[in-house]
Amino acid sequence: CIIAYLNFRRFPELKSREADKAVPLGDVVARMTAEDEQQGLSPNDYIPLMRLAAESQRFGGVRMLGYEAVRDEEKEMQLDAVSFLIPDGTLFCAFMGTDRSLVGWKENLNLSFMDAVPAQTGAVAYVEDMARHCPDRPLRIGGHSKGGNLAVYSAMNCSEQAYARIEKVFSHDGPGFTAEALASADFAARSGKVSKTVPESSLIGMMFEQQEPYSVVCSTASGFLQHDPFSWVVEGTDFARADTVSRGAALLDRTLNQWISGTSRADRAGFVNALFSILSAPGEDTFSGLKGNLSETVPVMFSQFTDLSAEQRGYLVHAIWGLVKAFGPDVDLSAVSRIFSG
Repeated sequence: CIIAYLNFRRFPELKSREADKAVPLGDVVARMTAEDEQQGLSPNDYIPLMRLAAESQRFGGVRMLGYEAVRDEEKEMQLDAVSFLIPDGTLFCAFMGTDRSLVGWKENLNLSFMDAVPAQTGAVAYVEDMARHCPDRPLRIGGHSKGGNLAVYSAMNCSEQAYARIEKVFSHDGPGFTAEALASADFAARSGKVSKTVPESSLIGMMFEQQEPYSVVCSTASGFLQHDPFSWVVEGTDFARADTVSRGAALLDRTLNQWISGTSRADRAGFVNALFSILSAPGEDTFSGLKGNLSETVPVMFSQFTDLSAEQRGYLVHAIWGLVKAFGPDVDLSAVSRIFSG
């Protein structure tokens, strides 16, 4: 799941979905350079981990195939996946989490009001296609962060034939689901194959009302930084486990989820669209692009904010009002309301 964050666009041979054309892990990593490094937000380099995996007895025989990378601003879609032929005879389909792009993060927030975002339906199609190309192999599916959500969604919504071949689904601190999103999915019947792990201070993995069964892992980091899987503690061949998420994380998660469930889908959509109309105004397509030139991007975003319609400002007001009220019921937000409406 960590290796899925790496950028394999320079390796067209990995796009093949034929098992006999799969490429050994070591052959790929030997040709990788800094430009192929991980595309997420972690401060760590991932190529050294892939190199160690390729040199290890456990992962040395793994072969790669089926690389797919989709960025579609019109569809508001970000989907990255790569598969692995495991020496035990299984096929592991791994989905990357969110990258640094604005469209990737907007799609994340779209999860709060859409029954299915394009990356989720794309994940189902990906698993089905890989299953067809490797018809004799049992399946494992997994991912970290948004990738974990995609892994679970694909398993909950794939065909009966593909689902019967799934041995396990791994969601590593992946967001849950809104009640609406799973209304038509046979979640209860299929969730038994899901193995979900969250750190003690999980935020991302505990979002939304509908959660898969999960276990808690220990982390060497604190707060939101525990989302980084490099901080998760390993003992022997497994994670070091904790009994439950921290009290502070439980309160934060419960409050955020109450806010989400207490807000209409129309209001959630309005808030997300208004927010990203501001963030996208400078013309940058990544958060690093926005941060790298604040003297120019901030004035453009502020100008975009002042140009918002009354309806768009209303969505921002209601969302911020609801969020602050959820955390501090006695807070007087009349001054904030005047700022946004003025």
